[in-house]
Amino acid sequence: MNEHAKLSPLLEVRDVVKAYGGVRALNGLNLSVQQGEIHCILGPNGAGKSTFFKTIMGTERPTTGKVFYKGQDVTRLPAYARARRGLSVKFQNLRTFGDLSVLQNLYPALRRRFSPSEIPARAEELLARVRLDVPPDRLVKHISHGQQQWLAIATAMASEPDLLLLDEPTAGLGPEETHLTAEIIRDLNAAKVTVVVIEHDMGFIRSLCGRTSVLHYGALFAQGTFEEMAADPRVQKIYLGTE
Repeated sequence: MNEHAKLSPLLEVRDVVKAYGGVRALNGLNLSVQQGEIHCILGPNGAGKSTFFKTIMGTERPTTGKVFYKGQDVTRLPAYARARRGLSVKFQNLRTFGDLSVLQNLYPALRRRFSPSEIPARAEELLARVRLDVPPDRLVKHISHGQQQWLAIATAMASEPDLLLLDEPTAGLGPEETHLTAEIIRDLNAAKVTVVVIEHDMGFIRSLCGRTSVLHYGALFAQGTFEEMAADPRVQKIYLGTE
């Protein structure tokens, strides 16, 4: 038996529908995430992956259905209240400030939990966790795109979340940066952070060795190991666009 199957889900989405007019971005989605796992979300464009993240974080509310976190119904809670309960997200679009320093980018997130005197040391710890070896006073516009991705992950980790959501963390990265990003995520997970990742890079997903869920038309289409999903002819069909 999978060790995660013995535990209650950390996150559970039950029968969630999210409709925009007559279009359902999520269509009766049922999906759970177990505490301590890396859970990868795959699916073709329009499968509902980003809407799934927004519904979890509370930036979008489901039309029907419920979202549970740590066993509690958080469906109607606003995003800030969910963040206080241990949820954090790095969205696909980078939200860094190029004209501010690395430390200044981290400061707003850190000041919610730490005093001003503690922040520089905490920032150094965060930068080390995401392998970001740059001076804290370096302007963000002067660091690479990959380093900005890692800074965004560090910002999401500043609240010391239990559940970290990462939307396409390797977008625009080269092979070496992608490999390092996988190492960062595995290290965070080893430090007891549950991680949910949306990605298109199949090699990257394979390297994370996590449970993999495939969404299609806003619903759970298939679930298992990456190898099982990659070998599933139904999954191959939807990625080839023949279904």
